[in-house]
Amino acid sequence: MTLQILPPELTQVKDKIEAKEPQPYWKPSSLSDGESEEFRLLGCYETGHAIVGWQYASETIDQKTGELRFNGYVVTRSYPENPSDLARETDWSKPDRPKIDGSYVKPRKFLAWVATSAARGRLEVLFIEQKSLREQLTEILQEIEDYTWTENGLANFSIKLSRKGTGLETAYSILPKVRPVPEKIKKQWIKEKESIWLPNFFEGKDPFDGKQTDSKGLPAGGTDKRGSTVLPKQKVNTTETNEEF
Repeated sequence: MTLQILPPELTQVKDKIEAKEPQPYWKPSSLSDGESEEFRLLGCYETGHAIVGWQYASETIDQKTGELRFNGYVVTRSYPENPSDLARETDWSKPDRPKIDGSYVKPRKFLAWVATSAARGRLEVLFIEQKSLREQLTEILQEIEDYTWTENGLANFSIKLSRKGTGLETAYSILPKVRPVPEKIKKQWIKEKESIWLPNFFEGKDPFDGKQTDSKGLPAGGTDKRGSTVLPKQKVNTTETNEEF
């Protein structure tokens, strides 16, 4: 069986829907200078466990004060062209940090992938916004003879994400290492893979709510008026710390 590993849409796709950031998720920007974390990728684009999209900070009018205030993030399938709720940039050079009229925070492209953490031994969402990391990971995944996958879409290797520097001098890197999948992780994945569905990001739902079902308990099909897929709900279980990774 051949699985489609990488999401094909790296630039285009449609629809925007507001989404709250789910837990647990992990971003490379959470690393401090000199720190690193190791993960194993679980699932792929074809199984709903890897997606590419755009995220931007939004603003809304406060009904009490009439002023614009931060209103969370909006996740879109394609690049958002001039959204009316795009948040303005902040002038960090001034003590009161005023908003800058006419200057807006740019939307950021992201790659989200389900993974298990070596440090925490649980199912997480890697939320990668750094272009350099996406390019490095894409290059690694194209070396199909060295970095292989099981039939269930589990990586036979781990990836170590590292950070060096701070501010504008920050640099990120990925180091892959061949590691056969332990039986414990295989069993864990069989038990928990249906509990997470990353396309939920585009519907304003938590990916850890899993696929949705209709009243008969069958997977919901088709799309809504925005072209978004309507999918199920299942509870996610966190895992115990793994001695093997």
